[in-house]
Amino acid sequence: MSKPKKSPRHLSRSLAVQGLYYYKINQADISEIEYFLSTSCNTVYAAANYELLHFLLSHSIDQFEPMLELYTEYLQRDIKDINLIEQIILVLAAVELSDNLSVPAPVIINEAIELAKLYGATESHKFINNVVDKLAARLRQPLNTTLNTK
Repeated sequence: MSKPKKSPRHLSRSLAVQGLYYYKINQADISEIEYFLSTSCNTVYAAANYELLHFLLSHSIDQFEPMLELYTEYLQRDIKDINLIEQIILVLAAVELSDNLSVPAPVIINEAIELAKLYGATESHKFINNVVDKLAARLRQPLNTTLNTK
């Protein structure tokens, strides 16, 4: 039995991890990153959701440090001690939680876990699950819309 095909949105998130890693190493602009991804991962790039990929790259690059800082209250170590891949996954999740409200928080958390399993260290998915879940609870808490009826 073959593995189920990954959705275009999942492929976009996976490419975004690779693109942000390329950015952090090379300080490249978005057009160079997208060119790199389109040529080095052309089959995946062709099947991905380009709009989501571009959104994730541009928002993550523009807000990398502020998005990473959102996690500081949930960490027992300095944010700079987290490896780069985990930082990238955390930033991607924070960007989606704060700037892509059409995607439910459980989907974002699950995608972050899957990315950590794919790209992170052996147990990093547990760490990612813990802190992204806490950030999601804070950023996506339901609005208090209690009506005062007298």
